[in-house]
Amino acid sequence: MVRAVVSALPTWRTSRYTVVELPEQVDTSNADAVREQLLALLNSGDEPIIADLTGTTFCDSSAVNALLRANTRARATGRPLYAAVAPSGIVRKVFDITAVARAIPTFDDVGSAVATAVVTALEEDPAAGPSG
Repeated sequence: MVRAVVSALPTWRTSRYTVVELPEQVDTSNADAVREQLLALLNSGDEPIIADLTGTTFCDSSAVNALLRANTRARATGRPLYAAVAPSGIVRKVFDITAVARAIPTFDDVGSAVATAVVTALEEDPAAGPSG
């Protein structure tokens, strides 16, 4: 088995949201690093975080733990954490069986998660929207 070591997760930041792309596999070999990077992102700004698992094909209980711990920090800091998970496959099944999808708002694609993050932020702070 090849270990999926995480050195730095691909991350895209805007003033309204941050998308972080999780590895193809998240398991005991890299879940701690994934969790630490999610926590670092949550500590370094105030925009919502979107965990992109659309390219993730496998996750185990350590991945669930990493995501739930990041969600706990997100709630404590008042920053939303969203997940984008392909609508079929093992990762979606894990999200559904473990109820992660109930704890973390989960979407079928990154675009839907981004749209919700932006709309929610605008509803909470209308002054942040476009003027006109």
